[in-house]
Amino acid sequence: MTIKTQKYKTFSWDLHAMLGHRPSVAQLELTYRCPLRCRHCYTGCYNDRRSTDRDLSTRQVKTILDKCKEAGVIWFCFTGGDPLTRPDFPELYNHSKKLGFIVTIFTSLTALSQKTFETFRKSPPFCIETTLNAATLKTYRAVTVTHLFRTQLGNIKKLLNHGISVKVKTQVTRQNIQEIAAIKKLVKSLGLDFRPSTMLFACLDHDASVCSLRLDPKKSIRVNKKYGYYDEESSVRPNTKIRVKDLIQKPESAKLFTCAAGGDSYWISARGEMTICGSLKKTSYDLLKKGHTVSEGFQWLNQTIHGMTFKTQSKCRACKYRRLCSWCPARAYLETGSLEKPIDYFCDLTRETLRANGISSF
Repeated sequence: MTIKTQKYKTFSWDLHAMLGHRPSVAQLELTYRCPLRCRHCYTGCYNDRRSTDRDLSTRQVKTILDKCKEAGVIWFCFTGGDPLTRPDFPELYNHSKKLGFIVTIFTSLTALSQKTFETFRKSPPFCIETTLNAATLKTYRAVTVTHLFRTQLGNIKKLLNHGISVKVKTQVTRQNIQEIAAIKKLVKSLGLDFRPSTMLFACLDHDASVCSLRLDPKKSIRVNKKYGYYDEESSVRPNTKIRVKDLIQKPESAKLFTCAAGGDSYWISARGEMTICGSLKKTSYDLLKKGHTVSEGFQWLNQTIHGMTFKTQSKCRACKYRRLCSWCPARAYLETGSLEKPIDYFCDLTRETLRANGISSF
């Protein structure tokens, strides 16, 4: 008997559609600790002892993993910070694999211990994703404030040489834009796709100074056009194409959140707080509280967040470019302290997107 095969992306889309509005995807910020000190990192504000000393215990993390399993989670991502900095990571990883999750790990790959490497060799994750933001030691030091370039690159090669799936992303900022062609060449030399992003957001503690690292809107559009913007590509259903003009239409209601957040996914912070968006921590559900479940939290968070409406006459409320714009209430809250306030940079970026597509704007 021949078993029909299909691309993973098609399989994933079909399974998501079949499961519907259920919590099937979870991301756990296992710790905010990270060996790198990238200024653009939105969780970097918590990369200190005061925060990391409050990390959950091994038992607490296993309790959360068990609750995710009970709710029917299929895809599970360990992120941070850098989850590999936890000494108990191999134990937690093995527990997640025993539960049957499809496991992905977001890591800098600068804290990959031999024990964790051997764990991956015995039971490989679905994928490991890392961010490489330089092609030279000088730029790497400027971006990460560390000397770990060779360590990260060596660990990427080590994993690939042992058949472990690795994806590399690149955050393009004013600090490394001059090296973008060289970074692409380096990533391609590893046999990997180049996946750049020009999107930067304020930190979780509302520090918006990081936004000064954003590229000029015109340059951002040129970079996206020349090198591709992987977030948009990955969000499109297989064999379909979304045209810019198809995204232009006035909102049908005064709903504040019109995104897909909470559709079938949720986040869990390093404190055990469940949210439906990694950028919106103000509305959360304590997963560690006795009797609390993922299913209950998922339903409550969705009802609460998607029940919110605009309370002001913000120009974003009725803007016909909202589906095209990178603005969202969570990003606005981090950057301005308000869920409704516009962000001028995103307005400018939308104008440039329209011009690049031959559409008159605003």
